[in-house]
Amino acid sequence: MNQSHRPLAIANAQLIRNGEIQLGKVVLVENGIIQAVCNLDDFSAEQYQLIDCANAYLTPGLVDLHIHGCMTYTFNEPTKEAFETILKKTLSVGVTTLAPTLVAAPTPELETTLDFIASWRNWQTPGMTSITGAYLESPFIAPAAKGALPENAIRDLKGNDLDILLNHHEALAIFMVAPELEGAADAFRKITAYGIIGAMGHTTAIENQVLEAIQAGASHVTHLWSAMSSVVRIGPWRKPGLLEVALTHPEITAEIIADNRHLPPTLMKLAVKAKGDSRTLCAVSDALNGAGLPEGSCFYVGGNRCQVVDGVGMVEDRTVFAGSTTLLNREIPILIHEVGLTIPEAIAMVTEIPARILKLSHNKGKIETRYDADLVLFDSDFNPIKVIQNGIVVVE
Repeated sequence: MNQSHRPLAIANAQLIRNGEIQLGKVVLVENGIIQAVCNLDDFSAEQYQLIDCANAYLTPGLVDLHIHGCMTYTFNEPTKEAFETILKKTLSVGVTTLAPTLVAAPTPELETTLDFIASWRNWQTPGMTSITGAYLESPFIAPAAKGALPENAIRDLKGNDLDILLNHHEALAIFMVAPELEGAADAFRKITAYGIIGAMGHTTAIENQVLEAIQAGASHVTHLWSAMSSVVRIGPWRKPGLLEVALTHPEITAEIIADNRHLPPTLMKLAVKAKGDSRTLCAVSDALNGAGLPEGSCFYVGGNRCQVVDGVGMVEDRTVFAGSTTLLNREIPILIHEVGLTIPEAIAMVTEIPARILKLSHNKGKIETRYDADLVLFDSDFNPIKVIQNGIVVVE
């Protein structure tokens, strides 16, 4: 790690910026901030430490909006060892910001973890991915759509669990609730009153229930298609589910797990076709503790034994996926080669768009003046060459 605080001049890159690949530019960095993006011909290198990118791609730092962990650990484990292991690994692949995502668990355990996250945010240092508030893939889900989440941790909204968790609102960025649960609309009103993003997912809801949740403040959808209601017939009538509502409402933000396992290319293309123009669709890893482990490795989700099988996590009977094992940088080539996005479009889905969803668009996700100097230099296959965090080269 290069701890030099000397101003940086990053030159000779294929700069991913403003929806295009720009050449002949220099990115000037000082005091952890992007000071300017100027033409190479107008630049004098005297006071700068020059980084010659040798025509590699220069992108904003990746932003993973939905990630549970990797390397055998999850964010549900409130320990220094777990968080350091995850955050060093994610930084090494170019993720400079992430939302630590928690699976359903008993409320006291979630409280302990949220307290730990709040403390961690106060003293996080370079050399590890920076975390936002938590993404609570909460206990308030439909049992029939639990996926790999532990059934014994599922709760309804009739008790005071929601209010207890909202006492930790400063540690929360996104809070997911199944829209069909009794009291869901009131829950979304409470959640969004704290400035927390209300998300919908792990649900069997039909259209009218989803629309009621949206009217109450829900604005985001958790991993399209995964543990999600779609069109059903009730008598002779077809009723859209959360999936169809999400795809047809441009104001609703959504995420896809672009690992080429959870969704085949055709479905990813459909999501992009429906939501790409509104720039409300991001890619997420949804990586669990099996990420970073070799094929055949075993790991546990809420006490359920899972395994890495054909590049994805599966529960032991292989009937349900158990999170992704693909970290975010490896989704970029999939978005380009399998989904057909341009390089700038793919990069936006893992930088600018998730930053905007997380309400960080004022300082994250772009290479622009006054933005945080979180930058990644990638080779042609989007393996990281250098990672710059707050203006410091932390991975090379």
